[in-house]
Amino acid sequence: MQRKYSRIPKDVGQRIKSFRERKNLTQARMAEMIGVSETYVGFIEQGVRNPSISTLDKIARVLGVKLSDLFS
Repeated sequence: MQRKYSRIPKDVGQRIKSFRERKNLTQARMAEMIGVSETYVGFIEQGVRNPSISTLDKIARVLGVKLSDLFS
């Protein structure tokens, strides 16, 4: 039986990247602001890593959006 994986991490990652680019933030700068590595930010944006709600909240605050905006 083949497993079907959720697109949620990839979709959320794409939204984060879009918001980040609109704010003219580099991955490195955003990583510094939320206290994670630049590599981790890249993994989040690619949908490879699933950040905690706490990390998503920090990302939303840095980007100036509501947490729910990352999901819709």
